Amino acid sequence: MKKQMGITTITEDPTIDLALDTLRINKQALVFVNSKRSAEKTAEDISKKIKLEGQQKVELEQLGEQALHALAKPTKQCERLASCIKKGIAFHNAGLVQEQKELIEDSFRAGKIKIICCTPTLAAGVDLPSFRTILKDLKRFSSPQGMVWISVLEYEQMAGRSGRPRYDTYGEAIAIASSEKEKENIFEKYVCGTPEEIYSKLAVEPVLRTYILSLIAAEFVTNKQE
Repeated sequence: MKKQMGITTITEDPTIDLALDTLRINKQALVFVNSKRSAEKTAEDISKKIKLEGQQKVELEQLGEQALHALAKPTKQCERLASCIKKGIAFHNAGLVQEQKELIEDSFRAGKIKIICCTPTLAAGVDLPSFRTILKDLKRFSSPQGMVWISVLEYEQMAGRSGRPRYDTYGEAIAIASSEKEKENIFEKYVCGTPEEIYSKLAVEPVLRTYILSLIAAEFVTNKQE
């Protein structure tokens, strides 16, 4: 696949090579992984391969400092995020505070941050100018089964983040396979597969109860009529 697309092999990691190729063609990409830690490590691995200079370096240094000091007392995670952002790379997961998430999303829209390594939570409800979606992990840990394939619906949700009409005329969604056999499985399951039916979890009473209590606690509703 890499040869057909003309992707230059620079490292032993196809995800990093695809990210670097995205930068080479002056585009942006989302890299989807299956855990918060993987999002951070992948962003760090990509950022280590990048060297910047000039005005771009100055602007990203400033963005990195903003991310670092989003908390009164920066954490190790803040330091890792700032280091990545200073190279135009970021990770995005549930461990970040809202200010950091908004900084990353706004900077990506502005074309300053080029690559975001993220968990699937970013696939829903966020419109970003991503030309390329790189699907590093299509399996996720689920107790008690262990590592299981994600749903077709979730795959399409992530793949659909690329080539948004407002930003590009087309986009690329690239899944990483570890073998020829896995490539065939991915093609059959996701490219040729049919999305699962959608059903509301609110039909389950305990879930509905929790949702209503959350709305009350967040003060989105204040009376029975609402």
